[in-house]
Amino acid sequence: MFAFLINLIIIAIVMKIFFKLMYPKPPKHLSPTADDDTSIRQCDYCGHELATYRGILHKGADDERELFFCNDEHERGYFRGDIYEADDDKSTK
Repeated sequence: MFAFLINLIIIAIVMKIFFKLMYPKPPKHLSPTADDDTSIRQCDYCGHELATYRGILHKGADDERELFFCNDEHERGYFRGDIYEADDDKSTK
């Protein structure tokens, strides 16, 4: 019985170490700070939802609305006038 319990403890310790190595915590700079806006917005190019602090908020002139993009490629594509095609759409053609 003692050997069985020792084996369970050793397995638990090894699994904890394994999971620490396989799934590390993300870097602190990726987490929102106290002054970040964590509201959910929809990308004006692709339509995906993302927290505001993770994307690019484009503020135009005073009379224009704010535009939100997932990344700089989506921002460039939007202003070039491209039409977004998801990866799933490209594989069916």
